[in-house]
Amino acid sequence: MSIKLIVIGGGASGMMCAGTAANAGANVILLEKKDKLGLKLSLTGKGRGNITNSQPNIKLFIEQFGRNGKFLYSAFNQFFNKELIKFFEDLGVQTKEGHGGRIFPQSENAWDIVDALRKYLHQNNVHIELQRKVKELLHFNNEIRGVITDKGNLFADKIVIATGGASYPKTGSTGDGYKFAKDTGHRVNPIYPVLVPLELKQDTSSMNKLKLKNIAVSVWKKDKKLAERFGECIFTDFGLDGAVILSLSRELKQEIRSDYLTLKIDLKPGLSDNQLHQRIIKESNIKGKSCIGSFLKSYLPQQIIPLVINRSNIDSKKQVSHLIKEERKRLINTFKNLEFTIIGTRPISSALVTSGGVELSQIEPKTMASKIMKGLYFVGEILDLDAETGGYNLQAAFSTGYLAGKSAAKKRT
Repeated sequence: MSIKLIVIGGGASGMMCAGTAANAGANVILLEKKDKLGLKLSLTGKGRGNITNSQPNIKLFIEQFGRNGKFLYSAFNQFFNKELIKFFEDLGVQTKEGHGGRIFPQSENAWDIVDALRKYLHQNNVHIELQRKVKELLHFNNEIRGVITDKGNLFADKIVIATGGASYPKTGSTGDGYKFAKDTGHRVNPIYPVLVPLELKQDTSSMNKLKLKNIAVSVWKKDKKLAERFGECIFTDFGLDGAVILSLSRELKQEIRSDYLTLKIDLKPGLSDNQLHQRIIKESNIKGKSCIGSFLKSYLPQQIIPLVINRSNIDSKKQVSHLIKEERKRLINTFKNLEFTIIGTRPISSALVTSGGVELSQIEPKTMASKIMKGLYFVGEILDLDAETGGYNLQAAFSTGYLAGKSAAKKRT
């Protein structure tokens, strides 16, 4: 008689787990409280579907997850990026590689990934129940028995928790799995929003939607530089967003919560102070009659010029040829050290990923099974694992889902 398995959560890890378990012979029911599967998955890569990263070296891939990454060796050795790409190609989704090794469907439409997974579920006769919310797990003597839902009880030999974290709650990730974990005796480490925009003390509304490219952003605590990134950022009406900012929010997730930090933007990282000074002097000989506001248009986007002039304490109507050495020095310092104060992050509902979650020492990495509750498995974002952007987090979801599906389909010994 086949194993009866309930998978809670119809996201990336849940769908992969359910399909894989059914393919291995289990009788699988997939429960999703929303009216569609894969809602959060449909948002990945800004809707383009960044499913994984092409990095071929498992060790280097795992380094993106920090100290907890070693937990993933077993999952990645079973099912890694090459296997994932082939998996989707077999389901009719061709992929392509983008910036930084990011892997997307050729269509650049994340719904194609969701549709392929739905196809996989149907091919393997997974019973899907939408709009069915799990309220509680049924267990006795440290052994799983089933679930209590808003539409009655369901019984099973094994259960997989694939409910995601607490980011993007509108897609169904409202932290339900943390309660299930705690109720079954598992430790849940504090959760934080990561890969999340930063809120600044200064008013940035006048620069809303301004994108700065090829800049350097560093974060400081007093005179100590904590981290630095190169790339692009985007001003918002509350602060800063963009790839550089999201990466910094993850690296400094605890420091940001403990104290106000200083963020510095180097608007011209490719030029030293002296090179910038020489360039300004050279161009001022040609455009000397231009006011400083007009002069800076060849250096900066219009939206940020008033702020740079104000921070440099220069009269915006002053001609460039009339700038004294001290004013040029202040201007260059502003170019290289445009300062803001970080007062926090946006709420976890705005984060791409949740940091923290179910303590990994209580999970068997070779199966994704709980070490303290028989028949219970945890996969995906609910685990205390998170990585940089670029497809790493989604690969972990697919890999842990696959491994749990294969493991849960086996009869208990």
